[in-house]
Amino acid sequence: MTRFLLAGAAALGMMTGAAMAQSSTSSSSTTTTTTVPMAPVTTSSSATVGQAVHADGDRSATAGTSSADSAGNATSTTITNTTYPLTNMVETKEKTLSTTNGVTKELVTTTDVHPPATGRPEIPPVTTTTERLVK
Repeated sequence: MTRFLLAGAAALGMMTGAAMAQSSTSSSSTTTTTTVPMAPVTTSSSATVGQAVHADGDRSATAGTSSADSAGNATSTTITNTTYPLTNMVETKEKTLSTTNGVTKELVTTTDVHPPATGRPEIPPVTTTTERLVK
C-alpha cells in the first residue's frame, strides 16, 4: 500500500510540474521617456531713485524699477511724487509698462491729494487710471 501511495504522489508531482511548465508566461514592457530641453530662464532687474527741484519751487521724487527675463517678458514701474507748494497739492503718478508675449501694455495711475489746510474745506483725493496698448 505504501508503494501505491508513493507512486500516486510521484505521479501527482509529475502532473503538477507538467502543468506548471505549460502555464508559465513571460511578459516584458518598455517605457520610453523623452525629455524636451528647456532654455534656461534668466532674469535681470534694476532700480533707480532721483529727486529734482524745479525753478518754480515744485519738487519731484522718482523711483523706478524694471525686470526682464530671457523669454522676452519685461516690466518697468516708475513712481513720481510731485509737490506743488502754490496749490498745496501732491501728485503721485505710477506708470507701469509690461511686455508679455510681445504685447506691451501701459498702465498709468495718477492720484492728486490736497493735504488738510486751516480755513479750507477738505478736498477728497482724485485718482485716475488709464490703460493702453503700446505699439
